[in-house]
Amino acid sequence: MEPISVGLGIVGLGMQLFGGFAGAGVAKQQAQVSEEIAQDEQKINIQKQQQMQLQAQRSNLENFRNVQKAQAQSLAAATAQGAQFGSGLQGGQAQIKDQGLYNALGVNQNLQIGQNIFGINSDISAKKEQLASLGGQAATDQGIASLGGAIMKAGPIVGAFGKNFGIG
Repeated sequence: MEPISVGLGIVGLGMQLFGGFAGAGVAKQQAQVSEEIAQDEQKINIQKQQQMQLQAQRSNLENFRNVQKAQAQSLAAATAQGAQFGSGLQGGQAQIKDQGLYNALGVNQNLQIGQNIFGINSDISAKKEQLASLGGQAATDQGIASLGGAIMKAGPIVGAFGKNFGIG
């Protein structure tokens, strides 16, 4: 094999090796960025969970205040009518309390649904991070396989180069 062909073969091998290493490096960087995005999504999800919990606390407090207000108004109305000792007032008070408990149950059920959604979103974020990590490893493995193929193709060229210098 002539020296120009050997030289071009060696340059081609060098370029393939460089390209394989560079490609694997870029793929690892892309996987790292994907993993960081998944982590940021998880942070947003945590903030949403805190917001949801705070809203549920506020709703329960507002519900409790509304129950107290309604009970006070019904007592004031019964007293104005001279019926503060009657069974009607007690029934009305119980009905107000029951409605408040029903409202609190709804708030708590919605909070539980939100907690379930948070858990599912957390699982999805963890899986995205895992996929990003696996993608980086796959890119590295692909780069190594590409390099191996390039070396195998260049074997005869390197062998011929060695013969030209009396090494082989």
